[in-house]
Amino acid sequence: MNLKNKTVVITGGSEGLGFSLAKKFSSLGANIHIISRNKNKLDKAVESIGLNIIGHMADVSNTSDIERITSEIGEVDVLINNAGVWIEGLITDNSVEEISTAIDINLKGVIYTTKAFLSKLLEANEAHVLNIISTSGFKGRANQSVYAAAKFGVSGFTQALEEDLIDTNVKVSGFYPGGMNTTLFQKAGSSKGGSDWMDTDKVAELIAFMIEQDATMVIDHVVLNKRKTKTSN
Repeated sequence: MNLKNKTVVITGGSEGLGFSLAKKFSSLGANIHIISRNKNKLDKAVESIGLNIIGHMADVSNTSDIERITSEIGEVDVLINNAGVWIEGLITDNSVEEISTAIDINLKGVIYTTKAFLSKLLEANEAHVLNIISTSGFKGRANQSVYAAAKFGVSGFTQALEEDLIDTNVKVSGFYPGGMNTTLFQKAGSSKGGSDWMDTDKVAELIAFMIEQDATMVIDHVVLNKRKTKTSN
């Protein structure tokens, strides 16, 4: 897909990988819409990128919010479901509220957002849904039972959606990254992560490459692991 003048919607686009994706697609001439729950970060992201970008304040787990955003945007060519929150620990230590929030944003948010934008994507000549999942979406790990449950759910949703849309103009991809240098863990009060984890700008380059492939090809499921680092945890 030639991304020049295409419309790209990115959830969780005000920081981390989402912000890196917004920068990359803007540099390729796309029109960017980023969605975030944090107005201050949203405004800073829009100001930083400057060209061809609009920010929308919304919670992807709130269907009214997503339906409102959908009505505000015209044609859509690419949807990147990137918004997510971290949760760790034994399930007995996770509160019901924490579990609910993680499932609502990490799993339901992907489903709700895809459902809301799918009719617009089907109207495009060429379209793509790309779900940012996690390596925890295909391998369970200790102290990640709830997080893995949500990410396994997104993986299954992505694979089934790919089958549902196989005869349409909409490509579907799942992207499974390992640890990246973002604030995902810190925002949840975790000590995980480090500056020597994967750089989100470099990860965004790979995702752009996936979407830029022409209509005859689809890079549908990609696993990107970080190499062992001093701060591996």
